[in-house]
Amino acid sequence: MIPFTKLTLAVACLATGASAFAAPVAIQNGYVLAGVSDYGTLDSNGTKSPGILFDKTGAGNYGVNDFLTPGTPFEGFYIKSSAGFAGANNTGSTSFGVASPTALTATSAKWAGASAIYGISNTYTLTTANGRSEIAIHTVLTNTSGSDITDLQFLRTLDPDPDVNAFGSYLTTNAVVNSSTACGTGPSSGQTICIDTDSSIAHQAGVSAPWSTDPSVYLGGVNSGNGDYAIGLAFDIGNLAAGQSVSLDYSYAAGASIDVVTPSVPEPANMALMLAGIGMMGVVARRRRV
Repeated sequence: MIPFTKLTLAVACLATGASAFAAPVAIQNGYVLAGVSDYGTLDSNGTKSPGILFDKTGAGNYGVNDFLTPGTPFEGFYIKSSAGFAGANNTGSTSFGVASPTALTATSAKWAGASAIYGISNTYTLTTANGRSEIAIHTVLTNTSGSDITDLQFLRTLDPDPDVNAFGSYLTTNAVVNSSTACGTGPSSGQTICIDTDSSIAHQAGVSAPWSTDPSVYLGGVNSGNGDYAIGLAFDIGNLAAGQSVSLDYSYAAGASIDVVTPSVPEPANMALMLAGIGMMGVVARRRRV
């Protein structure tokens, strides 16, 4: 749930799009049921379900623990550069207009919009492996300003609320796992959602108490800890010539616990031992060659 003051600040940053709703699309695969809104975000236009529902069994029994609704859902994307700021979230604030997403398959949908500076499209595809259910997102940004853009940054952010419906709490246990991954976990349900990427474009994941919509805040390494806070992932894209595009690939991943969702990362001590072992193998190999 987003406090009024935070919502006011977020809305003030964005230009309001068309007032008429088109038609949101729902995508599902048994593990995840998610809405794709007319704003290009996840959700079904405002507080309507589905937001992001999850069933660890894959049987489509999603229950009441929605990662995104009810309350005041907050999920969106924001672009910042030398040419200006633009963004959209499912509170109804958008710089890109209102348009109905297109269902590509039962598990995939695409939305596209444009501002005076940027064109953007988001393609959402559901995948599941080893208990980790992903909403894979492919975002394409295009410079439509007519001039070269510098200092281009992009942010995707979500306020996760998995415990609201069943346990009445908006609080989450949050973690910045590494520069590529940030997670929110319901303390009572254990259900976890993370945003992550394996992109080669410079990026930084974070947790923001004021639900920042500024990519540079995340790129600065924000980590506000536990609470009713937002998780996010920002990309530092750099320069983009007039008419050119850049593609970003990242995902929201849901699971029954954070251990299921986050990829295994070697402990520092284990990593040191592994590197030492590799070094010893090199020494032995050199001795054998001699």
